[in-house]
Amino acid sequence: MQPAGNAAASSAVLVQFTVVVLATVAVTSEYATGSVRAALLSVPRRSRVHAAKALVVAVVAFVAGAAFAVVGTAVAWFGFDGRASFSVGLSLRQVLAIGLYEALVAVLSVGVAFATRHPAGALSILATLLWALPSILLGLGGPTLAGLNGRLPHGAGERFMRPAAEAPYGSVTAVLIVAAWAAAAHVIGLYVLRRRDT
Repeated sequence: MQPAGNAAASSAVLVQFTVVVLATVAVTSEYATGSVRAALLSVPRRSRVHAAKALVVAVVAFVAGAAFAVVGTAVAWFGFDGRASFSVGLSLRQVLAIGLYEALVAVLSVGVAFATRHPAGALSILATLLWALPSILLGLGGPTLAGLNGRLPHGAGERFMRPAAEAPYGSVTAVLIVAAWAAAAHVIGLYVLRRRDT
């Protein structure tokens, strides 16, 4: 029997879409209205503005992801009517993993939004990275493309949200892969912010 928390982990892509939009709008709306100038004048150190935005959105995403996971696990448990296993320890781990994944996606999204400064550009990049590319890689099939998908944020996120014995690497490695993507986007966004908005 599959753990009840796997249902919530499988549908975390729905919360992921909300998190991406929220994080993108949190950054790009300030550029659209021009209020970013006031923020940058009041806090001249660009790294603080960038880190504060990423932190706030990450905390909101973590809470939303964890809440979604709790509700999703409860609905799955009752919906599967005993045909899914339920373990408090595993369910708690999956709730925290989903929350962590959503927080890392939020940081990734903030970095991309600072780099592009435009909602359409940021959403296009994020939709390609988080949905389109994984769908294409898995749709084409084959072990090489599946392995490549496992190194993308959503593929690695699936590995630590839904623990499976057949995964080529463990949960810690999967978290590190998603964190590396988030850190890279954060660094690129901060670089662009420092270079362009002086």
